[in-house]
Amino acid sequence: MIDDLIIEFDKGLKVLFAKPKGSRPRPDLHIEDAELTPDEKRRTIELMRVNHTGEVDLPHKIKKAMSLTSKVMTTLSAKI
Repeated sequence: MIDDLIIEFDKGLKVLFAKPKGSRPRPDLHIEDAELTPDEKRRTIELMRVNHTGEVDLPHKIKKAMSLTSKVMTTLSAKI
């Protein structure tokens, strides 16, 4: 049980502090930025997509952390 907590803590540290390992060059380096009118900027903002990965992944991680915490607390209270 404590091993699970350590493993999840280690995963969290790696997510927060590991440097990305991108090996491919950015494909947009040769593209120049376009000057947009205020209407074009507004329309572009309206069309931007939401990154659903964070919205799905974060609650999953919170649920997992709460589960681990409750297991540890149950174990500690059983030993007392």
